[in-house]
Amino acid sequence: MSSFGGPRESRLPFLPALMLMALVGAANRSEAQGANHAGGNGGDAIRCASGKPQIAIPACSNIIRDQREESESRAIALRNRASSYQQQGDLDHAIADYTAALKNPEPRGILAKIHLNRGLMYFRKNDEAEAFEDYNQAIALDAKLASAYVNRSTIFTNRGDDDRAIADLDQAAMLSPKDPGVYINRGFVHARRGENDPALADYSKAIELNPADAMAWRDRAFVYRALGEEAKAAADAAEAIRLNPDASGAHLYLGLSLQATGKSAQALGEFDRAIKQNPVDAPAYKARGDYYLAQRNLEHAIADFSEAIGLNAKMTAAYVNRGAAYLARSEWDLAIADFTSAIALDPKESAAYLNRGQALGAKHERDRAIADFTQALHLDSDALDAYRHRAFLRQEGGDGSGALEDYNRVISANPRDAEALRGRGFVRLNRHEPDAAIADLTAAIALNPTDALAYRFRGTAYASKKDFKRANMDDAAAVRLNPNLR
Repeated sequence: MSSFGGPRESRLPFLPALMLMALVGAANRSEAQGANHAGGNGGDAIRCASGKPQIAIPACSNIIRDQREESESRAIALRNRASSYQQQGDLDHAIADYTAALKNPEPRGILAKIHLNRGLMYFRKNDEAEAFEDYNQAIALDAKLASAYVNRSTIFTNRGDDDRAIADLDQAAMLSPKDPGVYINRGFVHARRGENDPALADYSKAIELNPADAMAWRDRAFVYRALGEEAKAAADAAEAIRLNPDASGAHLYLGLSLQATGKSAQALGEFDRAIKQNPVDAPAYKARGDYYLAQRNLEHAIADFSEAIGLNAKMTAAYVNRGAAYLARSEWDLAIADFTSAIALDPKESAAYLNRGQALGAKHERDRAIADFTQALHLDSDALDAYRHRAFLRQEGGDGSGALEDYNRVISANPRDAEALRGRGFVRLNRHEPDAAIADLTAAIALNPTDALAYRFRGTAYASKKDFKRANMDDAAAVRLNPNLR
């Protein structure tokens, strides 16, 4: 049997960053000093606007509690305390204060920003429904609030509603054309949809606006990889690392690009760095496992794929590739278990059916193997390996016509497929077509002069034509190449 389906690469998901519009209302330091604090909280007003939560929260609380303070001062203090809780990561208290602030009579623009910030707090609590409603309210109150469109687009992205996400980001780009974050977020959505050209344009715009943004360089590297421009991808990933040596995913992207350009040793070093930087980076383990699999270091490959699966049990590619490693070690049952897991996760994964078919064939479960090869071809009609393997099993089961049909399909697509030529030659030999068999087997030998079986089969064909001289010569060549054929 020929080689198993090769390593597959899974994409790294990088969610776009949420944009926060910090809300301090009118309570900055200078205005706080100039306010009329009948309650005698002038010092508290300055501390409330300090931007340091441990100082601001008690001071703002004093103003909020003091009924002698003007309502505007108390409203400002409430918003500032909410912002301080937000900065501190105290989501529940921030939500409570933003909710109270919404009950105050405020201009529409201020109310929009309160909804925006409360929506972000709900989002961070994984309450997307409440966050979504707040972002809608923010936009209804202020249709020019770009951050609300960006944050709402993130929820659309999480829901898989990419069209609405892009529509929101288009609006944000129109409102805030010099904000690189908008282009990064839109580039992410385009890249996820496989729309590489607009993704490339967005990331390039983000880099133009902020050349120091390591994440923009890293994400553009991903797009260059998708476009097959590995040198540019490597350069972008290297720049991301230069700007931020701890840039998440940059070492992984650089390693993948180096690997694609044949620089395997350097790629391994980048994978090692990615894992050292983030020991729970499942795609990095999977990528290093792919490297080891390509090097036939099966023990290390299996270890890395297992680590990736332990971190992300839904990583289909890791199951497929670990199964491939087990297949290479002739551990058929373990291979079958992994391919079956991959199929359960993604029933359209043709490589899993192809590889499981090979493992089943090795266990002499012909019918199940043929069924898997047939399903692989249903999913990918160009999977020549599936035709070749199915032809072998059909031939073995006495279905010469089916085998001939499959071999014809392979050879039509690749006339230099020596294994298919040898297989078709054998089928024709069994169909008592010695001349056609000899032609196929001669072509197979020309492509692979070390194929002992091709010599043996051609010798048999010559013998059927009573050409014993050529038959003996081919038999001798077969035995010389493989003494087990004596």
